Order: sequence, then C-alpha cells, then structure tokens
Amino acid sequence: MRQTTSRFYHFSCKFILILSLLFTGLLFVSGFLFTCYADDMVSQQVRTAVDNPFIQIAGTGLLLVLTLLCCRLFGKKPAVGKKILLILVFGWIALLGGLLILFGRTAPAADAWSVYSAAESLAIGDTSVIHPTDSYLSYYPQQVGLMAFFEILIRLWKLLPTDLHAYHFIKCLYVVLTCIIVYYQYATVHLLWEDDRADCIYLILAGMNLPLIMYSSFVYGETPSFAALSVGLYFLIKLFKSDLLKHRSLLYGLPSLIMLTLAVMLRKNSLVIIIAVVLVTALEALKNKRPRLLVFAALCAACSLTILPATQKFYELRSGSTLRSGVPAMSYFAMGMQESSRGNGWYNGFNFNTYQESEMDAAAAADISRQFINERADYFREHPDKALDFYWNKYLSQWADGTYASRQATLATLGGRHPLVESFYSGANSRFYIGFCNLYQTLICLGCFVCMLTALLRKKELCLYEYLGMIGVFGGFLFHMIWEANARYIFLYGLLLVPYAACGISRISNNAVLERFRKNNTDHRSDATEKPTTAA
Repeated sequence: MRQTTSRFYHFSCKFILILSLLFTGLLFVSGFLFTCYADDMVSQQVRTAVDNPFIQIAGTGLLLVLTLLCCRLFGKKPAVGKKILLILVFGWIALLGGLLILFGRTAPAADAWSVYSAAESLAIGDTSVIHPTDSYLSYYPQQVGLMAFFEILIRLWKLLPTDLHAYHFIKCLYVVLTCIIVYYQYATVHLLWEDDRADCIYLILAGMNLPLIMYSSFVYGETPSFAALSVGLYFLIKLFKSDLLKHRSLLYGLPSLIMLTLAVMLRKNSLVIIIAVVLVTALEALKNKRPRLLVFAALCAACSLTILPATQKFYELRSGSTLRSGVPAMSYFAMGMQESSRGNGWYNGFNFNTYQESEMDAAAAADISRQFINERADYFREHPDKALDFYWNKYLSQWADGTYASRQATLATLGGRHPLVESFYSGANSRFYIGFCNLYQTLICLGCFVCMLTALLRKKELCLYEYLGMIGVFGGFLFHMIWEANARYIFLYGLLLVPYAACGISRISNNAVLERFRKNNTDHRSDATEKPTTAA
C-alpha cells in the first residue's frame, strides 16, 4: 500500500511538472509574441498587438541582466544584502503607493463602490442594505465578506476626528498589505529552495512589479485577499516541512487555516487556490503518513465553504432581513461564452440582466443560461474554427496583458488627478507603462519555464508542495477560460508565478550549472582530439 501511494505521489509530481512546463511555455511564447491592452479608457476595448521580436529579446534580456547585476551586488554578503534589499523594496512600495494616493486620487467605482457604500451604511447603523430585492448584495451575496472587512475598517476610521472618506485610510492600509505580500512570498521562496540568490531575485522582481503597486490603490478584494493567501501558504509550507510534533502542527496549521479562510471571505475566487491546497495536503498526508494533514485539509475545505454563508447569516440576523441566493454561477459560464465590447467572454451585463429579467429567480436564470450554453456549444461544434478563434482571443486578453488591467481598475478618480499621473493611465505615457509591464511579464514567464524545466531534469526527489502555487495558477487558467474573463482576475495568479520565476532565473545564473555545461563541452572536445591519436 505504501509503495502504491509513493508511486502515485511520484506520478503526480511528474504530471504536474510536465503540465506546468507546457503551460509556462505557452505563457512565455504568447507573451513574447503578443501584447493585449486597452488604449481607449471609455470603451476599454482590449486590443491585441503583435510584438517586435527584436525589441522583446533586447528588452527582456536587458531586464534579465539588470536583475542579475542587482542580485550580484546584494548577494555578495547575503545575510546583510537581503535585509538591505528588503528595506529598499518596502521603501519603494511605500513611496510609489503614497504618490498614487496623493496624486492618483483613485476612488472606488462600480462594484467596489457598491460594496464600500454598503459597508459605510452598516457602519452608521443602517441595515437597509440587507434586503431580499432592493440591494446590491441580493445580486452578489458573495461580496458580503469584503463588505464586513470594509465595515470594520470604516468603524475604526470613524473613531478619528476627520471628515475624509475611509477609503483613503484603506488605500494606506493596502500599501502595508502589499509589503506583507512581498515579505511572505520572499519568506516562502527561501523556505522552498533555501537559495540566497533566488531570495534576492524575488525581491528585485517584486520591486519591478508595477501592477502590484498600482493595485494598492484599488479599494476592492484583490490586495487583502492575496495578502491573507500569502501568509496562509507560507505557514502551510512550514507545516509540510515541520516534524510530527503536535505543537508544531498547531503552531503552523492554525494561522494557515485562518488566513486561507480569510482569503476566501475577501474574494470568493480564492476557492480555486483552496482546491489546490486541499488536494496537495491530502496527497502529502497519504505519502508521509501524517493524518493531521488530512484533518487540516478537511478543516480547510469546510471553513472555506462555510465562511461566506456564515457571514451572510450574521448580517441577516443583525438586520432582521434576508438576502437572495444571487446571480447563479451558470450565468457567468454563459457570459464567458459570449462576445463583449471589451473582449471575448468579458462582462457584458448578461448575468445581471438575466437574473433581473427572471425577477431574481435563480433557478429560472440558471435555466435560461443553460439553454444559451447549449446553443453556443452547438455553434462551436459546427464551427470549430470560430471556437478556436474565440477562446484563443479570450486567453490572450487575460494572460497576455502585462498590466493585468490595472489602469482600467484604478481609472475612477475624485477629480484633479495630476496630469503627469493621468498620462500613465490614459495619456501618452501609458505606452511606456504597457511596454515595461509586457517585458516584465515575459521575463517572469521565462523564469517560470526554466524553473519547471530544471526541476524535471534535476536528479532530486520531488516534493509536490513546492508546486502548490503552480497548481493554483493552472486551476485559475482553466476556471477563467470557462468563467467570465478579465485580466484583473489573472493578476493574483500572476503574483503566484513570481516565486517560480525567481527560482528559474536563479538557476539560469547558477555558476555550478554553467560550470557543468562548460566541463561537458571541454570533455567532448578532448574526446574528439584524442580519437585520432588512439587510432594512430
């Protein structure tokens, strides 16, 4: 039985590595050849441009060389260099994040504003936002967790003698949470590979990650959810690497469980990562005969599935009212098969309109959506070329956008945005932002590809938990190919790729690998010159 489990575990590792190698190869090639972006901030239509390969090679190569030079500078004395680099990256994030708050003047809009305003009402005791029909939450009850988070922050802000909106405080908090993301991903890189070079490279890549800093001004669920996810995954890996002592299981397992649950509460799509967590934890438990890991997997699944219904029930009891079940998932799947003015599968109002026209009857809306899915599937079967074109462009619009729609997400403003800052959103300087993000994304995908390739070639026992983040990324790829599309949704998966890119770039620069390559070439040339002598 143990031998069978071990073989299955080894097969799973190989399967994930091969799948990840193919997927990161696809990401690299498509990112190298294409760039998706929006140049009109009114329509926000996603355009696809074919990249100049010479510019891509030169730009990506320059970023790679600069990264390695910085790594060499700070890696001479790793113990001190990494601390200095960490402080510099935190300072850089705080500086740019602060400048965006002062001069970017981004304000919540659309769904972000609906959630924020509902939380603001609850913070002053107005519970009318909890209503079965006349409420944003009756359409999208999955936002109740984020609303609870905002309400707590707004209540804290109102303790201060100021008339400013609480979202200014939330943006300041998000800058801190961005630093937390960087710190725990950096700690995770060290925990996984114990490579000082990879640690330094991760910090350099994090400092270059402009969408990460741009999203610190986006008052929504992405930043706090991924901060919680980063902490949860770090402690989970600590749990995997720890011994069998009971207090260690509790010390690492409890904060991981809390943070992973919080990530789902703040952003329901984090369930994609939770599925990866549960599967990997169960396999690690079976392989290493650690039943406590099975308990953790069960608790993680239970908490993640119940946190939002429990939060909703709390607000229903508090208000004495109820919420509807909301727009059914089937409507999102149907919308993901439709054209949109912004891009294939992007939001076009179908889910909202279908639910509203069905008089907020989730079952009726699901039936309409299911009928549309069947019709669309029949059309794609009859026209496979159209299906291929549709899903290829849907894929590119999400995964070939190096900005991850950060300009569109943070476009709404209070007014009076500084002209120079505005030019990076919708003016002439936006092309520099788009171009840099595209090169950066290409470098990340290259590093990830090398990481997966070297992992397959190295003669080392494979650990499935090392590729937990990559499993989550691939799960996100599959999910958003059938769900509603948006490059913003891919942003968090892009963050999960950065640690693997740091590992891959470190292996590119590994002197031992280069020395082995040179030695093999030298041996080959020696053999070639010796053969005539032997024959003579």
